[in-house]
Amino acid sequence: MNSTTSVPTPVNDYGRQVLDLVSLMGETLLLNGAEISRVQTTMELVSKAYNKADIDVYAISNGIFVTLRHEDKTRCTHIKHVPLATPNLGKVSQINALSRRICEESLPLDDAMAEMQFILNTPVFPLWVRMIACAVGCSCFSYLLGGSVLDFIATAPVGILLSLAQYGMAKANFSKVIQTIISSAIVTLCGLLASFVFPVLHMDKIIIGGLIVLVPGVPLTTSIRDFFNGDYLSGTIRLIDAILVALSIAIGVGTIHYLFL
Repeated sequence: MNSTTSVPTPVNDYGRQVLDLVSLMGETLLLNGAEISRVQTTMELVSKAYNKADIDVYAISNGIFVTLRHEDKTRCTHIKHVPLATPNLGKVSQINALSRRICEESLPLDDAMAEMQFILNTPVFPLWVRMIACAVGCSCFSYLLGGSVLDFIATAPVGILLSLAQYGMAKANFSKVIQTIISSAIVTLCGLLASFVFPVLHMDKIIIGGLIVLVPGVPLTTSIRDFFNGDYLSGTIRLIDAILVALSIAIGVGTIHYLFL
């Protein structure tokens, strides 16, 4: 029996390496909150920079489909499911900078992939930094939205507790909806207890300060940009995601109010 094995040519192997790079860049951009037009444009420009202009990219909010054609008329395709996740705009900025370097400086493919891996492996902020940031953010929002100096101080522990709760739920792989409901319930309960123990505090200002960090600002903004760019399906997906988070916040707050007020 005769058997044949398809052996990639050097040209095709190079094309697959380009496809791996642009797919990884697009996936990371999409995962961290970039709009669809940015994902598609970045993938196409980077592929063109490596002399692989014959590429088709289709991206939606939770998936990427990309096909690259080789000079010998063969094709390679990459399909990737990208779950909706908490955005990290820092990674979006890093990939934007990398794509500009690739297009402007003709960065070698191996160097570009190495930098891409460095971006992927960049650690997130440690827990203590996130606790401080959440405490300061919640306190500042409470004050900006009409709270007193005492409300500003009282909201800081709420932010710390919120950050700890979100960290623990993320480790336990709770869904986004459950995380948001529990987080908003914790903030509301803390506001109730603080105003009960110290009547001088304003319960609503403490609760608002804690809840504002849960508001899905990035998904909502990105969905609007997708709508303006004509990516209606992706805009709808992200809009539904933002609405579900808003409803989850309302459920958490409403439940505590119903039980204790």
